[in-house]
Amino acid sequence: MRIFLSLAGAVALTLTGCSSAGVYKLHQHNPAVTAAPRTIFVQPYTIRPGALELGDRPASETARLGRKIQKSLASRTAREATRHAAPSKVLPAGRTPAPGNWLIRGEIVQVDQGSRAMRAVVGLGAGRTYFRTNVSVFAVEGGGMRKILSFRTRGSSGMEPGAALGVATGGASLVGTAAGTLAGSLPGVSSDVDRTAYETAAVLSTYLANRGLLGKSRQRVTPNFAGHVPSSFNVRRALPTPVRDAMDSH
Repeated sequence: MRIFLSLAGAVALTLTGCSSAGVYKLHQHNPAVTAAPRTIFVQPYTIRPGALELGDRPASETARLGRKIQKSLASRTAREATRHAAPSKVLPAGRTPAPGNWLIRGEIVQVDQGSRAMRAVVGLGAGRTYFRTNVSVFAVEGGGMRKILSFRTRGSSGMEPGAALGVATGGASLVGTAAGTLAGSLPGVSSDVDRTAYETAAVLSTYLANRGLLGKSRQRVTPNFAGHVPSSFNVRRALPTPVRDAMDSH
């Protein structure tokens, strides 16, 4: 297992050249908050009409995969935010949290599955996926909701982590690709969802830390701005969530 995790880290270094997610157009709205949220709630993002570019699929299948992407992005964002910012939960659309909490709302702007065959055969960015979102974060107060952060994310996968890890480990992989899962249906997009959730949590983590509001039990991380890999880049962000979880447990 330790050998596998070491190989996973090495693969992550390779993937950073072909797979990334970044934050841009970040706005911090005044006045800034003075207290940490009790809970950060994440509502499933809406999907912009025409945003889903998922190949030659029937409309019903595209809609089904769209719902799966919404659910996966919300749950993974809540998970990463819990780890790096504050306790987080998914909240059904149309509901508003009580005062003292935060609410994340967003829009999925583009989901392009790219070409899995091109990524597997050619690599180096050929057939890459594209995943873009617009995100708003609100502080819920007695008088209603106040926007405190807004930003956009964009992600792209030029090499499938599952395929790379399979080569590195002789076919073994910790990445869930079972039929019926997002990773099984859209592996490249699933990786983009993982990284988008991580970058969203990183924005919250940095915002809280800069104000002395980040709890001691939370691991501070910083966002990757504009999709560029910073000098302090943590290779873990290039790995899907299941692999990062396995690395954390060893």
